[in-house]
Amino acid sequence: MSLQDHLQPGEEILYRAHVTRLVQAPLVALLAVVLAFTIFAWFGLQSPPAAIAGGLLAVILGLALAWRLFRLRSYELIVTNHRVILQTGILAKSSMDTRLDKINNIEHRQSLWGRLLNYGDVEIDTASETGVSRFLNVANPLELKRTIMVAAEQYRAGGPTLVAAAPSGAERLRQLKALLDDGLISKEEFEVKRRELLAQL
Repeated sequence: MSLQDHLQPGEEILYRAHVTRLVQAPLVALLAVVLAFTIFAWFGLQSPPAAIAGGLLAVILGLALAWRLFRLRSYELIVTNHRVILQTGILAKSSMDTRLDKINNIEHRQSLWGRLLNYGDVEIDTASETGVSRFLNVANPLELKRTIMVAAEQYRAGGPTLVAAAPSGAERLRQLKALLDDGLISKEEFEVKRRELLAQL
């Protein structure tokens, strides 16, 4: 079941967030080092035992990386004009939603690397039984925070929920590049969208 199935009549999606793949960079770097060692051990040192050991370690790291990337696809977070909905799980699914009028406070935290690479954690303090909800390693955490704040204010005011002002052309290009870096779109899709955006500027 997708998050689209959770929507009620008149409910619209304002923002769809995702976990950044950049947090997997250390594991990718370690895998690259192990592969380089394996190749060097086989061709340079002429040591089959060392090469085999390196190859086995590379397989283990590769499987761990593939599993982590697969798990990222099980994480869905959307903001609607009524709620914030989080769904997790691969085979067995679980979901949690927080109504906008129950949100008391929103905070976002970014490490140095998070600020440089534009990812971080978003924490939502609610008046519901769930209390505090934390969304970790989310791409564009500040944009997610702003969207929730605007949606909550509009929901409490009883008026139609409006999305924050449309981003500038430069900001849209940066967001498109972030999608490419996170592996959510291909290079071909990136080039097509980039040309479309440049044509609109």
